[in-house]
Order: sequence, then C-alpha cells, then structure tokens
Amino acid sequence: MPSLPASLLVAIPLLPLLAGLLARGLRPVSAGQVAAGAALLSAAGATACAAWLAVAGPVTARWTPFGPDAVFAPALRLDVISTCMVVLVAFLGAVVLRFSRHYLAGDPAQSRFFSWMSLALASVLTLVLSGQLPLLLAAWVATSLCLHRLLLHYPERAGAVFSARKKFVVSRLGDLCLLAAAVVLHRHHGTWDLEVLFASVASGQTAGLAEAGWWLAACAALKSAQFPFHSWLPDTMETPTPVSAFMHAGIINAGGFLLVRLSPVMAHAPGALATLAVVGAITAAFGAIVMLAQPGVKRALAYSTIAQMGFMILQCGLGAWALALLHILAHSLYKAHAFLTAGSTIGAVPRAAIPLRTPALAIGVLGGGLVVAGGATALQALAPDAPLHLGVFGLVLALALAYGLARAVSARATLGTGLRAAGVAGAVGLAALGLHAGAQALLPGVAAPVTPAPVLALVGVIFAGLFLFQSLLWRANAHAAGRRLYVHALNGFYLGTLANRLLTRLWPGHPTL
Repeated sequence: MPSLPASLLVAIPLLPLLAGLLARGLRPVSAGQVAAGAALLSAAGATACAAWLAVAGPVTARWTPFGPDAVFAPALRLDVISTCMVVLVAFLGAVVLRFSRHYLAGDPAQSRFFSWMSLALASVLTLVLSGQLPLLLAAWVATSLCLHRLLLHYPERAGAVFSARKKFVVSRLGDLCLLAAAVVLHRHHGTWDLEVLFASVASGQTAGLAEAGWWLAACAALKSAQFPFHSWLPDTMETPTPVSAFMHAGIINAGGFLLVRLSPVMAHAPGALATLAVVGAITAAFGAIVMLAQPGVKRALAYSTIAQMGFMILQCGLGAWALALLHILAHSLYKAHAFLTAGSTIGAVPRAAIPLRTPALAIGVLGGGLVVAGGATALQALAPDAPLHLGVFGLVLALALAYGLARAVSARATLGTGLRAAGVAGAVGLAALGLHAGAQALLPGVAAPVTPAPVLALVGVIFAGLFLFQSLLWRANAHAAGRRLYVHALNGFYLGTLANRLLTRLWPGHPTL
C-alpha cells in the first residue's frame, strides 16, 4: 500500500492526541491554539483522504509487529463509511474547539478542558477509522472515559457528578457487550481484522453471527441512549455547551456507526435487527413527546437527540444502512449548530401552538402522500436504476410533510400561502428522496433479512400515533387528560427518577464527596 494514505490515516487521530497530551502543560490561550490547530490539520488530512478514496479506492493501513492475527495488530481502514465519518468528526472537532476558545475565555481550567477535548476527538477519530476489533474496542472505551472527564469539568456541581456517574455505569455495560461480541466473532472466525472477518462472512461462514449480533445490538442501544437507558443524556446539561455539542453530534452516534460498520454481521442476526427496529421506534416516539414539554433549550435538544437516535437505530433495525449513515451525517451537523447557537434563543418569544383544524390535516395528509408518491414515481422515471426502497420510510416522510403542510395552511389559510407551502413540501420531498437514492447508491451495503410484517405494522402504528398526537397537541390544555400528560412528559414519565434511585443504590455516597 502507498505510504501517503497510510501516513495521512495515522496523522488524523495522532495530531489531536499529541495536542491533548501537550495542552495540559500550556497556558490557556496556548492550549486552545494548539488544540484548535491540531483539529484543523486533522480535518485537512481527512479531506485529503476523502479525495484519495475517490481516486484510488479503499485502503487499509496495518501495523503487524506480532503477526497479522495478533491482538496487537492495529489497522486503520479507509472506505466510504469511515471516510464519511472521519470527515464529519474532524470538521466538527475543529469547529467546536474553535468555539471553545471564546466560550471558555477566563475559565481557570481551560488547559485541562482542551486536553480532554482533544483526547476525546482523537479517540472518536480512531474509532471511526478502526479496521480491527481490539482497536475498535480500545477507541470505544477511550471515547467514553474522555467524555466522562469532560462531563466533570465542574466537579463541584453535584448534578454534573451524578450524571457523569450514570453515564459511566451505562457505558461500562456497553463496553462489556462490545467485548463479548468481539470475543464471539474471534472464536468463530479466528481473526480480529474486520476486512478478513467480512471476507469470511461473505464466503458463507456464519457461525456465531447471530450471537454476536445480539451483543452488538445491546451495545448500540446503550451507547445511543435508547429507551429505557436514555435518562443519562438529558441529565448532562451541567457540562459546558461545547461538550454538549460534540457529545450530541460526534459521540452519541457511535451506536449507529457500530451497526453500520458491522452490518455484514448484523445481517445474519434477524432477531436482533427486529428488536432494534421496535426499540428504535419506541425511543423515537418517546423522545419526540417528552421534547415538546421541556421548557429549557438544552434539555429539549437532548430529548430531540434521543428521538433522532431512535430513528437512526430503527433504520439500522430495518437494514437501511445507507439511510442510517446519511441520518448520522445530517443529524450531527444540525445538532452541533443547534447547541452552539442555543444562546441566541434567550429572550426569544416562543411561537404559540397553531390550531390544526380537520380540513388542514386532511389537506396535509393528502398533500404529503401525493408528494411522496409523485416524487418517487418521477425519480424512478428519470433514473430507472436509482436504488429507491421506501417502505416504512415513505410513510414517515409523508407524515412529516403532512404535518408541515397542515401547520402552514392553518397559520394562514390563503391561496398564496398554500401554493408556497406546496412548493416547499415538494422541494423537501424530492430532496429527501434524492438523498435517499444517492445514499443507497454510494453505499450499496449488505442485504438485510426481511423484516417481519408485525414489526413493520407496529412501527407504522407508532409513527401514525405520533403524528396524531402532534396534530392534537394544541388542544391538550383544554382537557384534564392533556394537562396530566404534560406534567408526566415534563418529568420524562419518571423513568429518570427510577434510574436515579437505582444508581444511588449501586453507587451510594454524596456525588461531590
């Protein structure tokens, strides 16, 4: 393999690693400059690797001092999945670290912050580039431990310490699940290398894949804050905003990335995939409902992340690997921007709930269905070979467009407003379908098992129910049941309280002692 891409691959995580080790001994201003500069160079290296991939194709950099099958034989792999993720993470790291220099100005612990943030960035970059199971596991654990230190940036705050403890316990459970999956795969396939493992699976060696798939599913659910293991995420709001931005945009997605990366394994675990689909759908609906009741911006964004991670896990459960990767990219960019601009919402006047009358809802449902059906038909006519497989995602897109159209029509029921709303809905629908087809063409992926019909029906019912709930939300205050539901949703249906009591028993003692 040419030395240029190998050197670039090693340099991408190495630069933030060195910056993290150096920053602790530097003055705050210098530490920020070193950390931001290293992240920017990593982003440039990631971009160069993406260009190399487009020209020369996938490559793997291996270092095998003890043989190719040794536990210590790290490998960094450059392919479509890792390239998308490494460019995303490096870019977000550069933006967040640059923002942090201004956000933390005057903080006496700046040097320590930049050290741990750079080390967290290096860990995530290693994670997404890993081409070997032990290296993947090491980067997975390192990412969690670095995040733990960032959550404790204000150790004198009891809330920050308690939420960090909760995250620590959930993460260790996830680490054990990933370790178990790696051991199972090595025992049955005799290799730690992902490329060799995938070749073994492609040749028909499927022993142990179903068992490993269950361990990987559990690991992804724990990492990506799936119901009912989600309560640690909204409780981490004591941490500085740059940490929240990087955590919600660059770390919480790791569960989905793990499933996409090991999709050849997951494709042979139909039971695990069906379970993920159900868990993801429930999490998406739960997060969306609780988000609407949160008065605080950051806490509402946290439940928004839970909902989005649920939808991403649902995509993985249905075998839509390309859509899950596209979702990771889009959500990360959106959520990083949302957190870094959260301060601009202070003083803003909240928009009142818009009454959604039955005629507006009928127009919205009809329009959403027509946009999806017409857009899919037009796309297939213009590009017959476009790999467009909608299924339940067509229903979700139609419902989302229906809700948007209903709100637009209800806000101003004029012909001009209706035409503009229809034009926007059409453009959004076509863009979504085009991205859908483009992602599947870029990442053909692995054929997933057919999802059982009851699972698809349950997912459809959940999203239809969520659409109905949002449509009737404006009437909630007029009914006693709606007011009670608001109180329950405001408190996250008390699942966080139950988790806190359990943690207190497992980890007694005052959190600041």
